[in-house]
Amino acid sequence: MVSLIVSGHGQLAPGLLSAAEMIFGTNDTIKAVPFKKEEGLEDLKAHFEEALQSFEPNSEVLFLIDLFGGSPYNAAVSLAYGKDNLDVVTGVSLPMVLEALANAPMMSLKELTSHLQTVNQDSFKVFSLEAAKLAQAQEDEEEDEL
Repeated sequence: MVSLIVSGHGQLAPGLLSAAEMIFGTNDTIKAVPFKKEEGLEDLKAHFEEALQSFEPNSEVLFLIDLFGGSPYNAAVSLAYGKDNLDVVTGVSLPMVLEALANAPMMSLKELTSHLQTVNQDSFKVFSLEAAKLAQAQEDEEEDEL
């Protein structure tokens, strides 16, 4: 089982956690750590350490972070570096959080990171392109009926 720490600038992380709880209910294996503008990197690392301590010792933990290279990313990487039980992914979104929550109980950390990388690419949709695909499929179906 993999535990999760969601973090990003401002109130992004608590917002994502709140939305995820509407769908999955509350869960002790996920924590939200906001990066507040009045805080620095050391404050954020301390909040991450606190979140890590709330999980079972030596648990596998995945950080779901907003931006590559931002302060939440840098703080998470500084804690995860050299540790096999911690990893960091960027580009956090509600679909990513939901996918992580759904699969974390059944996957190892490495399996989950690989799965999220694949699924996250599929969650990005452009309406006009999807509508065009649907229209083409309907047109093809009508031609097949003739």
